[in-house]
Amino acid sequence: MAALISRDPFAREELHRESVSTTCTCGWCGSTRKGGKLFRYFIEEDQGRTNTIKGLFCSIGCMRDYYGN
Repeated sequence: MAALISRDPFAREELHRESVSTTCTCGWCGSTRKGGKLFRYFIEEDQGRTNTIKGLFCSIGCMRDYYGN
C-alpha cells in the first residue's frame, strides 16, 4: 500500500512511497530499517502517469539527498 508523502499543486503531482521487504541497504546511507524494509518512491501525476524513482531508501531525507532535491 502506498502512502502520500507530499503534493506539488503547481507541478500537479504527488510523491508517494511504498514499503519493500529486501536484503539490500539504503541507496544513500547504507543503513537498513527494522524488519529489512526500505521504501520505493514514485511520482504520480494528475494525468495518471506514474514515474518510479530509481533506488531503495530508508527515509525521504536520504532519497532527497541522493537526488539533490
